[in-house]
Amino acid sequence: VVPAAGVDNAKLMTIAVAVERLSDHPLAEAIARDGMIKVFNYLERAVHGGHDRDARWNMMMAAMEGAMAFQKGLGAVHALSHPLGALKSPRLHHGTLNAIFLPPVLRFNGPVLGDKLQRLATVFAVKADIDAIAKVIEDLNRRIGLPQKLSELGVDRSQFDSIASQALLDHCHGTNPRQATHADYVKILEDVY
Repeated sequence: VVPAAGVDNAKLMTIAVAVERLSDHPLAEAIARDGMIKVFNYLERAVHGGHDRDARWNMMMAAMEGAMAFQKGLGAVHALSHPLGALKSPRLHHGTLNAIFLPPVLRFNGPVLGDKLQRLATVFAVKADIDAIAKVIEDLNRRIGLPQKLSELGVDRSQFDSIASQALLDHCHGTNPRQATHADYVKILEDVY
């Protein structure tokens, strides 16, 4: 069972993986979709009620489903989270970084999502609009008390050029649905600063 203190950080790692893997591979997509549904049904209960075994079990399953789904590759959320997570200072949690990057990366990928947009909207019970979908994630982050901005974590804006360069070299960069440039990565970093 996931420790109560780690549920909030682990959760958007799970949903980031699931959203990034909403793909053209039917098995990966089915697993990712179920993981997203579990996160939205059980995350807040798991965070706010650390002794809720049912919620914690479902979050553990969602995390496992996320791991199973990412066999098809990840994307820009992880391409940015990896170099930031490797910094010696400040020490940053991978799941928290994923939570922060997921909304702006969704907005960046929005123009190329096609019918995946409707599938995401169905899971999140909102209209098929990328801003509405990104707002669901932002609101969930807020409700469980996660930071909204890199500046809250002690990240220095002077690191953005290096982080963007490293993101271009990250193995997850090539499997993002929309190819990002150095300037795109810097803009995403600025958007969450």
